[in-house]
Amino acid sequence: LVEETGARCWAAFIRVERARLARLSGDEAGYEHEMRLAQRLFTEMGATARAEEVARKVER
Repeated sequence: LVEETGARCWAAFIRVERARLARLSGDEAGYEHEMRLAQRLFTEMGATARAEEVARKVER
């Protein structure tokens, strides 16, 4: 959807939500994977504070 609409600014937020869904379904590896992708995307867009927040959540 992000690729189809060109709404790349939402990609990191979508990854965070996918991570939450993974965790809710008991998929901890999926949670960590999605959160790491979100962290990378936030960093790439210059949202370093948000990237650091995501990193802290993964490290818990």
